[in-house]
Amino acid sequence: MNTIFEQYKARTISFWSNMNVQDWTVKVYTISNRTQFESVTILNHCAKHLPVWLKRIEHSTLPTYKHAFLIVHEAREGVWILLNWWTGGEMIETKVFFANYDTPDIITDSPYNTNSLLCVWELEVFAHERASWIQHVLSKAEAPDYEAYKNDTLIHGI
Repeated sequence: MNTIFEQYKARTISFWSNMNVQDWTVKVYTISNRTQFESVTILNHCAKHLPVWLKRIEHSTLPTYKHAFLIVHEAREGVWILLNWWTGGEMIETKVFFANYDTPDIITDSPYNTNSLLCVWELEVFAHERASWIQHVLSKAEAPDYEAYKNDTLIHGI
């Protein structure tokens, strides 16, 4: 197998905002391989899709806590959109979507079908959210501090 690696270069990771949708709190992050995040049209379309996406999550057989984080990642191939939510106590479930730069109005399921691929830049957000969930929810299992979790965001630059 011939593998071609891209030389690692830090990407801009930013906290965009907390969105409250149908009793859910969704932390929104952007990642960009550019100087700054430019795909605001795609981000706005994600916000419009969130109510439908979250409604589907509520039909899960695992418990949900109505806390999620969304990553909108400008990458080489286009924009990867990862909706991640806490479930089953200490697990994250992920749904991956994709948008092309040429057609920012169209968000599709991941071209990799049901596989949820995560890259090294997205894992940085996951690492922060993991630490935050442990600190504010799992370490306080008798009385989770969801408000502190909501307000604990990754502040990053390049």
